[in-house]
Amino acid sequence: MCGLLLLSVVNGWSDEPAQMGGHHHHRLVSPSSEFMQQSGPVEPQFRLAMPKGWRFTIPTGDHHAGRQVFIDFECFKCHEVAGEDFPAPKAEQGDVGPALTGMGPMHPAEYFVETIIDPNASAMWRIKHHSEENKGYLGADGRSKMPSYSDTMTARQVIDLVAYLKSLTAGGEHIHQH
Repeated sequence: MCGLLLLSVVNGWSDEPAQMGGHHHHRLVSPSSEFMQQSGPVEPQFRLAMPKGWRFTIPTGDHHAGRQVFIDFECFKCHEVAGEDFPAPKAEQGDVGPALTGMGPMHPAEYFVETIIDPNASAMWRIKHHSEENKGYLGADGRSKMPSYSDTMTARQVIDLVAYLKSLTAGGEHIHQH
């Protein structure tokens, strides 16, 4: 199911990350409620249903449910969130993933979706535009150490997790969007 989300995000993707509010001038679409209730993989005909040039928008998620997704998938093992009582990432792991405190206002929701279901897309952008950075987020093969969750998270879980990530502000406070 997350494949449609990725295809939709990639359809509007450019070499640069979207700015707040988006720099794409494509018609915005959201999935139907019937689609959101589906379980299992998306059939190919649904993947091809989005007209070229359209950009997917993320439906409103539940940041409380997204926090639970963060816990259930143990995202805290690689990503620190200041102000939360998650176990800290283990020091011997090094910088597996970036700290997420303050990330909410820094990226559009579509960026977070892409990072969750295709971590290599954002990793490749970082390599191209910030090659001087060596944070340890990439494996020896040059690919992101973060696994893809396209086959393990439902669309609802991704949407709720994105709502949680968007709520993370600097200083550990959370923006509670409804």
